[in-house]
Amino acid sequence: MEAHEPNSAISAMPRRNFLKWGGAGLLAMPFLTRVRLAYGNGSNLTSKKNYWKTNAEGKKYCIQKTVYDGEVKQGYIWARVDGWWRRFQIRNLEETYWNWHFSEMLRSFEEQLSPEPYEFRAGGPHSPSVATYGNRRGRGDSSFHLNSKIIGLSAVPTPEHIKEINATMLRMIDEQTPFKTKVAWLKELHEQDIWRKELQPGVEYFTTPEFETHTFLNLMENPVATLCFQGRYDIFKSFEIRCIAQVLDPRNPAVSEELLEIVKFPAILHGFYHNNVPEVPAVLYWPVEEFDNTVKEKPGQRLVKLFEQKVKSYFA
Repeated sequence: MEAHEPNSAISAMPRRNFLKWGGAGLLAMPFLTRVRLAYGNGSNLTSKKNYWKTNAEGKKYCIQKTVYDGEVKQGYIWARVDGWWRRFQIRNLEETYWNWHFSEMLRSFEEQLSPEPYEFRAGGPHSPSVATYGNRRGRGDSSFHLNSKIIGLSAVPTPEHIKEINATMLRMIDEQTPFKTKVAWLKELHEQDIWRKELQPGVEYFTTPEFETHTFLNLMENPVATLCFQGRYDIFKSFEIRCIAQVLDPRNPAVSEELLEIVKFPAILHGFYHNNVPEVPAVLYWPVEEFDNTVKEKPGQRLVKLFEQKVKSYFA
C-alpha cells in the first residue's frame, strides 16, 4: 500500500499550533451554532426597521421607498432590485393569459349562480402563489428570506370605470344585496372590455404595524415578485408573471385620488364577498415578464421576447 502524503499546509504547521487552533475551533462551534439557531427561531412578529408613519387621523400607514412610479403613464416603473435602482418596462399581458383568466372567472361565476352547492377550487386567476425575496433580516425568525404564499388577486377596471364600480360595490354591501345578485353583477362586468391589461392588484390582508408578513417585508426592501397561476379547471394550464410589486396604503395622505381608487379596489372586492372591507395596504403587481408554464413540449418559454417587446413599445 502506498504511503499517504500529508496535506502540505498541515505538515508545514507545527503540530502544537495545529492542535491549539483546531481545539479552539471545536470549542467555538457550540457558540456559532447557538447564534444561528437564535437568529432562525426568534418570536418577533415585525422587523426592527420601521416602515410605518401616522396620518392626521391617528391611523398608521406603511411607506415603501423602493418603487418610483413617476413614469407609469409612459409605460415604465423604477424599482430598487437587489440594491440597485433599475427602470423596467411595464407590459400588457398577452391575450393567451387574459383569455384563460376571463374564461375561468366566468365559469366560476356560473357555478356560484347554479342551484347546486358551490365547490371552491384552489388556484385559478384569483388565487396564485407569489414568491418574494430580499429582506435578509426580516422578522428574525428564519435563516432564509425566500418566501412564497397564496394570495388573492384580480383584474382591475380601467380609470374611466373604476370609481363607479367601487361606489356600486360599497352601496351593495351597505344594502346587504343578496349574494347571487352580486355575483350576477360581477359576471356581467367580466363579460365587458373594461379591464386593464397591464396591472393586477391584491392586498396585504394580514399586515399591520404589530404583525408584518414575510411577503410584506421582502417587498418593502426588494419589490420584485413572481406570480404563479395554475388552472382551476385545467390543472395543466399555468402562467408565470414576473412583476414589480408596488405597496401602497389607502391611509397614506400622499396617495393621489386617481391612484386611491385602484388601491381601494381589491379591499372593496374582498368586502363584496365577505361583507367586511378591510383598511389594509394594497399591492399593485406591474408585469415585466410573462412565461407560459403550461404542460407541453418545452414549457416555461417567454410569451413576448425582449426584442419583440421593445419593438412593440417603439411603434405603440
